[in-house]
Amino acid sequence: MCNIAYFMKKFSFFTLFVLASFLFSQEITIKGKVRDEQQLPIVYAEVLLKTEKDSLLSYTFSNDDGTFNFSVKKSDELLVLNIEHFGQKLFTQNISPIKDIDLGTITVNNTLQLETLVAEGKKKLIQRKVDRLVFNVENSVSALGGDALDALRVTPGLRIQNEQISIIGKSGVSVMIDDKLVQLSGDDLVSFLRTINSDNIKSIEVITTPPAKYDAQGNSGIVNIKLKQPKKDNISGNLKTSYTQATHPLGSLGGGLNYQKDKLTVTSNVNYSNGSIAPYQEYTINYPNYTWFEKNEKRIFLNSLSGRVALDYKVSPKTTMGIQYLGALSKPIYKVTNTSHITKNNVLDSLIITPSRLESQRKTHSLNFNSTTKVDTIGTQYAIDIDYFKFKSNLDNNFSTNTYFADNTPVANRYISANNLSAQDIDIYTAKFDYEMPLKWINLSFGTKVSFINNSSQVSYFDKTKGNPIFDSSKSNVFNYKENTQALYVSGSKKLSEKWDLKLGLRLENTQTKGYSETLNQTNKNNYLKLFPTFYITYQATENSTWGLNYSRRINRPSYGDLNPFRFYSSKYNYSEGNPFLQPFYMDNVDFSLTYKNYFGSLYANYLTNGFDQVTFVSSDNPIQKVIPYNFYKQLNVGTIQYYSFNKWYWLESNNVAIIYYSQTTSDLANTLPKIDQWTMSFNSNNSFVLNNEKTLRAELNFTYQSPSVAGSYNLSSYYYFDAGIKYSLLDKKLQIGLTATDIFRTNEQTFTQVVNGIKQQNYDYRDAQKIRLSLVWDFGKSIKVAQREQSNEDEKGRAN
Repeated sequence: MCNIAYFMKKFSFFTLFVLASFLFSQEITIKGKVRDEQQLPIVYAEVLLKTEKDSLLSYTFSNDDGTFNFSVKKSDELLVLNIEHFGQKLFTQNISPIKDIDLGTITVNNTLQLETLVAEGKKKLIQRKVDRLVFNVENSVSALGGDALDALRVTPGLRIQNEQISIIGKSGVSVMIDDKLVQLSGDDLVSFLRTINSDNIKSIEVITTPPAKYDAQGNSGIVNIKLKQPKKDNISGNLKTSYTQATHPLGSLGGGLNYQKDKLTVTSNVNYSNGSIAPYQEYTINYPNYTWFEKNEKRIFLNSLSGRVALDYKVSPKTTMGIQYLGALSKPIYKVTNTSHITKNNVLDSLIITPSRLESQRKTHSLNFNSTTKVDTIGTQYAIDIDYFKFKSNLDNNFSTNTYFADNTPVANRYISANNLSAQDIDIYTAKFDYEMPLKWINLSFGTKVSFINNSSQVSYFDKTKGNPIFDSSKSNVFNYKENTQALYVSGSKKLSEKWDLKLGLRLENTQTKGYSETLNQTNKNNYLKLFPTFYITYQATENSTWGLNYSRRINRPSYGDLNPFRFYSSKYNYSEGNPFLQPFYMDNVDFSLTYKNYFGSLYANYLTNGFDQVTFVSSDNPIQKVIPYNFYKQLNVGTIQYYSFNKWYWLESNNVAIIYYSQTTSDLANTLPKIDQWTMSFNSNNSFVLNNEKTLRAELNFTYQSPSVAGSYNLSSYYYFDAGIKYSLLDKKLQIGLTATDIFRTNEQTFTQVVNGIKQQNYDYRDAQKIRLSLVWDFGKSIKVAQREQSNEDEKGRAN
């Protein structure tokens, strides 16, 4: 193992040295001086060098005396040089970099307005890049006046159900903000996204096949939310509040504050939620001689606080450093009454009633330090990221179980009472280095990453049947888990011709895991070295149409809880148990797509091997229900996605997606069905209506339907639902009021079916999705005035250089 790490380290430095020798040859210099009409120097003007197709090759900034100087590769290609200042385009000139170019003094009108920008035309709603799909949110009427979750809802290739985000054809999604991973999930992630105003989002990148630069972990894609740059010398922000009425009320309050002045940019947001929801479940087990029907009536009291603050500082025109903190504190309380009806020949035999109260506390802290340095002016740069992630969870579950005859008479000696405690403490340390080298023959990038994961879990069980709690060591455990991963990657992209683009990547990951159960005195180790290739090719047939083909191989490692070999009891008859012998599963993904104007279509296939899933073990001679994860199945998915955004009329934007796919799961576990398969059709339509000429009053009507489907070893029933809403902007669009109704007809419900040991199990699930939400958003901001005297010492400042 040490030899592998030594080789990987030496290979990285050798590759860097060899490729750098190509970089600094055959360069020419472009220089000039930017002045206004009074011949005063314009400081920090952006000098951009682009191709005729608007691809950025290099850029720099003018100095304190207005001069700029940078080097580019010698070429006979016609390029475009732009000079911009505070978002205004001041100067444009075509150049051919065949020899050194001195543009002399360039006099510009610095009071120029933005008419020239209008002439460039509006960006396309959907753009296809070689490794991702770009949805330009600023061009979508449906996404305006909402939050980040509203923008994701109309983004092609994404699905949001019960406020959970996923990429179509994938099992999940990772969310990034400006290329920085958001280490939140579930309700914490949703609360965080609601603090981001959709009007501040420039675009959303949907990366169904993550390149070699990103971790190979997970059968999920990446959603990268690109925010608009804060206005220069400006302070802005928003305040938000919402009231949601489902079965019970839920309220939230939050806001954000952004600050930009000179070289410093600060962005922040915070959100607090309090209230409760009431999900409902039914569980039916059809035993040979009797039926077990279980009702799970639950009320979850939510109490959560989440926030983010990011600071970026431009140390020099070439180097920017930043730090980001993201945290969440959640203290939900679960009050549950579980009632099981045991019937024989449709006659009630007995009742089992389990009331419980589970108090939970989750703390998440994520800290990131990042630095990006531009080595030269032709695009060579390197980035360093150092991250620390801390997650701490405590569960305190008090429950009792009593059994009654059909006439409600208690059954003797069947009462139990217990307290089940669980604590989890996770520390993750990561460091990453990325290097980009645009060469004449290829745009090369490579890098490395190391991660160290320490997870400590503790489960304690106290029997309270006789009153005083008695510790039960046979149902308690301490489990420690460590996982270390070292990764190297290399990726190259090349424009083969005017129409063809190619990108190849290869990622090598070396992983070592060790799990130790203190109570069982059991140690499990696992080491594996794996390669993960990626491939992309696009063909731009016309200005409006692009074809794409990509392939990737991915890995999905078990969660830490799934590896813990001990039991957590929810009642006398139900417990979940981890499996320390779980292995990762692997996925091969291929996708063929077409983007044409506002249309996006895709044919995809993925094949999963060594898949693991939760199996609920039941038997005819024992009422105990055990939930244990196992590696036991393979799955094939093939399908097509068809997306179209209709915006021919100014008063309507309709975003529609239809999906047809086939899933087949084959099982190696004797207790389960050897094969389940299903054709599935899904349709979603999000419609936004502009109701007045000022575009300040808008209405929404959305519809979603999915036919029966397969997920792992489960069959899922069909479901459909309608959502509607209205939004009104006033006070020069600074105040936005929204009223939305979700799952209007209470039809967003599903039944999950699994067969184990020939016994059919059905789990009906309703997430309390029918609700009405009233929201208010107040946007504010002002320019930070810069006193003229601050610009009067330019000569003195120049002497400091």
